[in-house]
Amino acid sequence: MHHSIFESAEARGIFKDERFLYPEYIPEKLPFRESQIAEIAGSLKPLLRNGKPQNLFIFGPSGTGKTVTARYVLRELEEYASKVKGIYINCFEFHTRNAVLNKLCLALGNAVPRRGLASDEIYNEFVHALKVKNVAPIVVLDEADQLIRDKTASQLLYDLLRITELHSIHLGIILISNIRDTLAMLDDRVRSSLSALTIEFNQYTPEQLKQILHERARNAFFEDAIEKDVINLAAAQAAKCSGDARIAIESLLAAGRIAEKEGAKKLSVVHLKKAFERIKPRALEKALPHLDSCEKEILKIMCEHEKIFSGELYKAYCSRCKQAISERSFRDKINRLAELNILSVREATAEIRGRTREIMLAQPKEAIIELLKGD
Repeated sequence: MHHSIFESAEARGIFKDERFLYPEYIPEKLPFRESQIAEIAGSLKPLLRNGKPQNLFIFGPSGTGKTVTARYVLRELEEYASKVKGIYINCFEFHTRNAVLNKLCLALGNAVPRRGLASDEIYNEFVHALKVKNVAPIVVLDEADQLIRDKTASQLLYDLLRITELHSIHLGIILISNIRDTLAMLDDRVRSSLSALTIEFNQYTPEQLKQILHERARNAFFEDAIEKDVINLAAAQAAKCSGDARIAIESLLAAGRIAEKEGAKKLSVVHLKKAFERIKPRALEKALPHLDSCEKEILKIMCEHEKIFSGELYKAYCSRCKQAISERSFRDKINRLAELNILSVREATAEIRGRTREIMLAQPKEAIIELLKGD
């Protein structure tokens, strides 16, 4: 008698509904982000009375809820006003003017021909679709720094900002990034026209992470299917990765799948530890392709130290690298690695030298070593 390989899949597993752990899931309530929700909603509110919304720049470390908060407010706004249309674009995937304009057209149901059109033609298509559909779009450009590195980005933003001016269509722009000085990379004229309000997202505290994970796990797993230490360990791991809630949620999903694959009745700490090994911190994966050889060398030195004073790190760097670098440039490199959430820097007092800076890794050492290996 033939048995289907999926027969046992129908039996009760560990998951009640794993969708609560998916990256695209938007909760009904967003804890610890009330003030940011209020600011984003207030900035977009003019659209409800056919007014011009305030453009926004949202920044903060990975996994602090920037994307989910923006999408949460857009969902509420779309439910409240049918004219509002949120268009979400991840600039990791779409990082040129042409690619973004294509995606905007597609979001309005206007597929651009396969043969490819020039950017200006696609722009005209987009404007035409906006007029026909009579919608007020809010364009969310997530990972905006990936787009702004491309030389066509200023032109793209200028295109979008002109739509209100030339066609009296009110359009909102939300830029999201991990990097504080993303807007400084823009052309002065565009930055001035954008006049974006900045909203900062701080790291979640270990206690907040625990509460977020408890809530997700309660919906995702059967009540008796998860050992009690799992949530605490997932929160501790996320705290180690600079308070990255996304890492913790991804780890729970991966651990649950490992447990089910092994036929376990409960999700245990052992499954979670296996999941940690598979999940690379996003801050690292995103940053690594954009680091120069000097920044990578700094990370290699940092992997040999728990913590180190900035002066000692500079000396170690100079003794290992032929490429000369001034102390000021070196400090800029350290600041950039801190902005990218790979290093953490704090003011300290050294007994001999007075005030100095203490440098530590902000991501697990093993993950950094692993990612630098291919270099």
